[in-house]
Amino acid sequence: MKRIMIAGTHSGVGKTMLTAGLIYALRRRGLHVVPFKVGPDYIDPGFHAAAAGVPAGNLDSWMMPPEQVLEILQRRVPADAIAVIEGVMGLYDGRKGQGEIGSSAHVAKITGTPVVLVASGAKMARSAAALVGGYLHFDRDVPFAGIVFNQLSGESHFHLLEEAVNSYLSVPVFGYLAKDERLAVPERHLGLLPAAENGDLTELFAYLADLVEEKIDVNAVLASAAAAGPLPEPIRKIFPAKSERLSCRIAVARDEAFSFYYAENQELLSYFGAELVPFSPLHDDRLPEESHGILLGGGFPEVFAAKLAQNGAIRQAVKAAGLAGVPIYAECGGYMFLAQELLDFTGQAWPMAGVFPGRAVMRKKRRALGYVEVTGLAENFLLPENETCRGHEFHWSEMEQVSAPVLFRKLPQGEVGGERFANCLGSYFHLHFFSNPNVARRFVSACADYAKQGGR
Repeated sequence: MKRIMIAGTHSGVGKTMLTAGLIYALRRRGLHVVPFKVGPDYIDPGFHAAAAGVPAGNLDSWMMPPEQVLEILQRRVPADAIAVIEGVMGLYDGRKGQGEIGSSAHVAKITGTPVVLVASGAKMARSAAALVGGYLHFDRDVPFAGIVFNQLSGESHFHLLEEAVNSYLSVPVFGYLAKDERLAVPERHLGLLPAAENGDLTELFAYLADLVEEKIDVNAVLASAAAAGPLPEPIRKIFPAKSERLSCRIAVARDEAFSFYYAENQELLSYFGAELVPFSPLHDDRLPEESHGILLGGGFPEVFAAKLAQNGAIRQAVKAAGLAGVPIYAECGGYMFLAQELLDFTGQAWPMAGVFPGRAVMRKKRRALGYVEVTGLAENFLLPENETCRGHEFHWSEMEQVSAPVLFRKLPQGEVGGERFANCLGSYFHLHFFSNPNVARRFVSACADYAKQGGR
């Protein structure tokens, strides 16, 4: 399998734009590119998906076992395709600095993926060789392919850095990108503005691809990807050998306000027998016909609070479904949508679906960021008390007046989170079903049971 990882010395080094540019350049050459992101991220994969024209996946060696990292690559990347994987943070940064698990380096070692290290050469000359050398020698098991410098002042600056690396290190320098204000993408409190809100990105991707083709040896990158060799065979697989018989239809919120989903989670729901039908809480006035369950992912309901409030028909439809016993699973932004109201950053209150009694309040500072492992609490039909599931949380809001019973207990802290009403479950946790596929199976089973009872 052809595969390459674009990793950085640190966050902010420009690997996301470089990755998008490489993906689009390869796509223009007629190659089938399948993009991935290391770590718990939704926004960067959205850009890569837009550049590649196919959904992007996530590879995370903490949220899922190494066998499932291999399984995802094996399943998603056809023999004639190339996997382009963007790393997370700095190359060796894993879970809270506690070893390599969760890091780009760990995923590269698990999968045998060659690494293109992106380093900022700003305000450097010979010191760049020391910087790169430190990364190369820190873990000699990481399969480095080459170096790309970013944020340079121009061609002469690049030649200084290239000469320094060639004099001291035995790693090829594939090229560089210069400082360029046109490569900036708008940001907000959760990071880059999602691709779903950036309109037509073709012009940006074309510009990035032109730069990549002009300044980087793309043929050398492709040769490194082709030299990766066979992907190790996963011993234990999660996906059933054959998809289960269709048993229910699950309405999935997907629009500018709700777009944070792990592609692997949705694929698993489908294989367990669910037909996933998209709908828009912003633009639709009704749920899809014969909806036996509702999935509300994360996103930015606080940004679109006014539009969500104006769409009373869909808010009432979701509430009515919850009251009728339709299983609803909501994460973060979806959880906020199920509250009585949402208070935005200015303190203005907007009515939401009203399934839960509390209100979601945006704060001036971030409330949580990081990996989470949770166990279920009483009456959580997705995750019992003797099982765990892993994921992450990243939010600036808090839910006030949470009802009982709560859903999850964080490990090892013991902090509880989430809430339930009837068959409606909501929390700020983004769970990855590959850490416990029974969660996905139980949600499909709950929706199938509702369908058997004559649900609409």
